[in-house]
Amino acid sequence: MAHFVIGDVQGCFDAFNELLVAIEFDPQSDQLTFCGDLVNRGGQSLEMLRWAYQHRSCCDTVLGNHDLSLLSKYYCPKQRVKNAEFDVIFQAGDSDELLAWLLQRPMILEFPHCWIVHAGFYPLWNPRKWHKHANRVTEFMRADPASFFKFMFGNRPLHWDKVKNKKDKLRFIVNAMTRMRYLDPKTSNLNLKEKGTLRDNVNLMPWFRHPRLTQTEKTIIFGHWSALGLYQDNNVICLDTGKVWGGMLTALRLNDGILFQV
Repeated sequence: MAHFVIGDVQGCFDAFNELLVAIEFDPQSDQLTFCGDLVNRGGQSLEMLRWAYQHRSCCDTVLGNHDLSLLSKYYCPKQRVKNAEFDVIFQAGDSDELLAWLLQRPMILEFPHCWIVHAGFYPLWNPRKWHKHANRVTEFMRADPASFFKFMFGNRPLHWDKVKNKKDKLRFIVNAMTRMRYLDPKTSNLNLKEKGTLRDNVNLMPWFRHPRLTQTEKTIIFGHWSALGLYQDNNVICLDTGKVWGGMLTALRLNDGILFQV
């Protein structure tokens, strides 16, 4: 049995099918985990959602910021702005079933040798708190999605110590796990504006280079950062290689560390 982790698909279903051929994926014996952002921008988000749902017995995904955006517009229709790709999903006869499944997806997944998260882990938390905070978001979101998505969006607070209430806490966790790229090196505040390469932002600190994350027990596999691209360090692997922007779609076979790209 092989276990594959795939970076941000973002509705690029044709490329995803090419990748399945390249990795010789067998749904009867193999396992597949996505780093989030199944949908948006690629033009085939409905097809991608349907495939993931139909293969839910052998695949799973963590939630990415684009997945959460889709869910927010589904559960809070008044917040919808024009998005042709999302509209196709909302108008599909199986949309309720697909989005009910997506709502049940976790914020993080843990396996014997790795964690999988969409954007990253806030370094002032330890692994026990990663799970605690992720579960807190999941429980509230599933229990009352309409209320959750009404306050989820926003950039503040930027530091965990600035959290003042439950809404702040949930928003900060979501931002850290689905949007974070850089931190302020002096304060450890989230920087949710910069998206460029490491060379473009030498005065900021990538979240994974914080001293408290340089030695983790397991590898952290994430997506979200297409400008970073395929990145491997001692304890982190980024698999977002920007397919939706004309780049590649990447899979990592956990069994032996072999990478596949289309």
